[in-house]
Amino acid sequence: MSILSILMGGSRNEPSSAPRDDCPLCTSEGGQLIWRGAFWRVVSIDDPHIPGYVRLILNRHCAEFTELATPEQQQFFKLMIAIETLMRDTLAPEKINIASLGNHTPHQHWHFIPRWSDDAFFPDSIWSAAHREMSQQVRATRDAQATLLFAELPKVCAKAIY
Repeated sequence: MSILSILMGGSRNEPSSAPRDDCPLCTSEGGQLIWRGAFWRVVSIDDPHIPGYVRLILNRHCAEFTELATPEQQQFFKLMIAIETLMRDTLAPEKINIASLGNHTPHQHWHFIPRWSDDAFFPDSIWSAAHREMSQQVRATRDAQATLLFAELPKVCAKAIY
């Protein structure tokens, strides 16, 4: 019996958690690793247009949120609140987009995307064509804020789950 079966209390069948060779989030970190817990990891995404962009990624392979064990779901919500709060406090964005799509990569992962009205894509999604370039001064400020965010995330995530 796996630890996941024990945590789930036998209330439903254990979902597949075996790593998949065809899944980029099973075969790599999915970005620059910032923090790893028992169930989830946080990585930064190197996107010059969106400083402070991070992903929250499940450590095992699972496609749908409803297939997660209750402790994984509970920890997700704690981490989501902690990450969004720290982003708001550190980056002061006008909006934070939190998205889980999974069409290309059906592995539970969530995008945390700070948005400003002067970012390259606003008001469209970051997967749209860029509309403008960020000024050097704004870029330097946001890069410094993102560096602070990445430094604080390990402490904030660890505190959130205990």
